[in-house]
Amino acid sequence: MKHLNKRTVAVCCLLLLAAASLLIRNGAHAEETAQDLSEQCRYGGSFTVHADRLTDDDFESAQRVEKNRTVYVEWDDSVPVASVLLSFYFDPVAYTVTEYDASGATLSETNGTLLWNNLYTVQPETRKIAFRADAENFALCSLYAYGAGTVPDYHPFEPTPEKADYMLIAVHPDDDVLFLGAIIPTYGVKNGLEGVAVYMGTRLRIRRQEALNGAWTMGLKTLPVFGGFPDIPPDYYEKYGDTFTKDDVIRYIVTMLRTYRPEVVVTQDLEGEYGHWQHKLLAKGVSEAVPLAADPDYQPKGYPVLDPWNVKKLYLHLYPENRIQLNVNEPIEGLEGKTAFEIAKEAFQCHRSQLHGRHSVTNQGIYSLSDFGLAYTTVGNDTPLVNDMFEHIDPSALTVTPSPEPTEAPTEEPTDTPSPAPTQAPSAVPTEAPTAVAETPAPTVTEAPTPKPVEPQPATNRTVIWLLGGGFALLLILLMILLIARKRR
Repeated sequence: MKHLNKRTVAVCCLLLLAAASLLIRNGAHAEETAQDLSEQCRYGGSFTVHADRLTDDDFESAQRVEKNRTVYVEWDDSVPVASVLLSFYFDPVAYTVTEYDASGATLSETNGTLLWNNLYTVQPETRKIAFRADAENFALCSLYAYGAGTVPDYHPFEPTPEKADYMLIAVHPDDDVLFLGAIIPTYGVKNGLEGVAVYMGTRLRIRRQEALNGAWTMGLKTLPVFGGFPDIPPDYYEKYGDTFTKDDVIRYIVTMLRTYRPEVVVTQDLEGEYGHWQHKLLAKGVSEAVPLAADPDYQPKGYPVLDPWNVKKLYLHLYPENRIQLNVNEPIEGLEGKTAFEIAKEAFQCHRSQLHGRHSVTNQGIYSLSDFGLAYTTVGNDTPLVNDMFEHIDPSALTVTPSPEPTEAPTEEPTDTPSPAPTQAPSAVPTEAPTAVAETPAPTVTEAPTPKPVEPQPATNRTVIWLLGGGFALLLILLMILLIARKRR
C-alpha cells in the first residue's frame, strides 16, 4: 500500500469504469433466456391429456385433440409464467385461446394464430390458458410455459405473403441451404424482396422445425410452405417411388405458383446435384409446371381452382446454359456484415439431424451457391455478366423496388457467351396426368394464414442490473483503498 499513489488509483478507476461501460453496453443487447417453467405447471383438458408428449422435447411425439375438446396448462401464484409456446404437429388448424384468472373467471378469448409455432404472452393475472380445437386434425407436439425473456427455438415469423417476388423450391429442408443458400440472403435481405420458400419432402416434424430455424437464420421472416410429401432415399425408390411422382410435383407446384404469384422461381439441379432422384424429379416437374401455371386450360386435379399466373423467369441450380453467378462473398448489411456464404454455413448448423452426413456448405462443385442458369423466360435473355435474376423484371410488379446495383460475379467470369434462354421449359408435359398412372392423394395445400403471432414482451435484463451493481461496488472498494493509503502516509 505504501507505493500506491493517487495517479495509480485514478488510472485503475478509469479502467474499471471503461470495462464496466463496455460490459453494460454489450449486456444491454442480450436479453435473458426464458426459464422453462413447464414442470411447475399442471396440464389437463376435457379428456385424458398426456403431458409428457407436450414437454418431452420430441417433435415426433404429439397430443391429438378432437374437435371441440380442450387442452390447458395452469399454474399457481408462485410460478412466474410470462408466455406459453404452442407448436403444431400437423398443419395448423383453427382453435380458440382462453385465459383465466385464479378464480376461474375468463380474462380473454381470441382466435388462435395459424403458425407452426405460436407464442402467447399471458396477462399478469392469468393462471390458466386453454386451447380449444375448432377443427379436425388438431395435434400439438409442444406446449411449454416460460418465464420472462427470450424463448429458445422460437422465431416470430410473419404469415406467408399473399404475393411473392421470388419463390425458392427445394425437396428437402437442408437443400435450400446447401444448394440455394444465396437466394434468401441476396434477394430477400440485401434487396428487400418478398420471398416464399417451399419445401416438398417434409413429413417429419423435426425436419420442419429445422427448416424454420435455417430459413430464419438466412433472413426469411415470413412463414415457409411445407408440401408434406415423403422423403424417399434412393434405396427405397422401388417401394415408395409412387408416392412422389412428377405428376404430383407438377400439380402441387402449379397450385403454389398460382397461389403466391412469384415473378422469379429458383429450384434445384436437373441432374439432382449428387444424383438424388427426388432432386431430379423436382427440377423437371418445376420446369414443366411453370408454363402450365399460365395455361388457363390446365387445372390440377384435387386442388382448388385458381387464376392462371405467368412466371417471368425460372432459374435452375447448375443449369449449363444462360449462366449467371451470384456474389456470395459480399458482406450484407442486413446480416450484420456477413456474406451469403457465411450465413449459409450458419444456417446448415440448424439442420442438426443432417450434420452427421457427408454434406457441407462449400460453394464448390455441386455445392456451388453461385451457379445458376436461366431455363425459362418470358421477358428476354439475361445480359451476360450482369448476374441479376431480376434483370428485365418490371419494378412495378414487385412488392418493393430492388437495388439498382447488379450483383457482380464473385471471382471468375464465364468463358463462353451464354446462349439464348428458351422461351419454353426444358421439357414438355401433357395437360393432364396419364390415365394409366394411379394418382396419389393430393397433400393439403398450406394456405397463407392471416393473423400475426403475439410476440413476447421485453423482460427486465438482470444481467445489466448485476453489472451496474458490481461495477459500483468495485469502484467503492478502490476508493476505500485510496483513503487507507492516504491515512497510512
